[in-house]
Amino acid sequence: MTTPRAPLAPHRLGLALSSGSARGWAHLGILAELVARGIRPQVVAGASVGALVGAAYANGRLDDLAGWVCTLTQREVWRLVDATFHGGGVMNGHRLMEAIAGHTGNARIEELPLHFGAVATDLYTGQEVWIHSGPMLSAVRASSGLPGLFAPMWHQDRWMIDGGVVNPLPVSLCRALGADSVIAVDLSRRVTRSEQRALGANAHGPARSSPHGQGGDGNGQAASVEGAAVLSRWAGLVDGLVESFRSRRSEPGLFEVMTGAVNIMQDRLTRDRIAKDAPDVVLRPELDDFQLMDFHRAREAIDAGRSAVQAAARSLERFAAP
Repeated sequence: MTTPRAPLAPHRLGLALSSGSARGWAHLGILAELVARGIRPQVVAGASVGALVGAAYANGRLDDLAGWVCTLTQREVWRLVDATFHGGGVMNGHRLMEAIAGHTGNARIEELPLHFGAVATDLYTGQEVWIHSGPMLSAVRASSGLPGLFAPMWHQDRWMIDGGVVNPLPVSLCRALGADSVIAVDLSRRVTRSEQRALGANAHGPARSSPHGQGGDGNGQAASVEGAAVLSRWAGLVDGLVESFRSRRSEPGLFEVMTGAVNIMQDRLTRDRIAKDAPDVVLRPELDDFQLMDFHRAREAIDAGRSAVQAAARSLERFAAP
């Protein structure tokens, strides 16, 4: 029997869930905390792991998925990796998707009680593809083909790869599905540690001349500011060199290269997307120490997600049901 989709309220709240591999378990904590505060998005759009969590929420299986991922150990995560020696990735994802299906269901998107969509990328054209019909886990898998890790998926007569390649934070899809207001969850790493140092060193900008001309206290203040800025820049340069030498002690491994490339790409794309289509609220959980395959650290990520909602509680109050 088909479950009737709930009618959209006069003001429709959407939730855009970004890609982010293992950091995506934070979406579970964010949704749980939002619901606990009476904030229930009617529209949800996701990329990659954001599509997975969004589908579970739209199908009413969020708690089931959260309970399962919290039991995963590192060994169990690797057992779900079905290695392949042909195709466009090191794993095909069949075993993982079968395990996920047991905890999310696999309803057709058109039959979900909430409005849901996933974003994927056409491998050969680079086109951004919005999937909002058909089996929900097919949409999730098409959206989750992280280049180099998961093999692409043949879906809707084209080869699909990770939606995060073109749109890691699908605010635009959320609005297209009917959302009037959008809460976005950004899991990208904002800047690298060396960039943070550079930003800190130049936080005050270049020293300015005193408006008082030669002599007097104005010159002393200008000299002091200029001297502090020079010392700060030198300190940042030394720290950067030390970090550079540390990072070159050993050649980076496959997953380190993939993680770095994905983080850089998603950070830049997310900034661009937010600038062009700004959501009403952006939540950014603290997850900088999470690596690509840290799926066994679900409890930490969920707690980080809850904390992000709690920190933004005042900004979110207006979305709570009366």
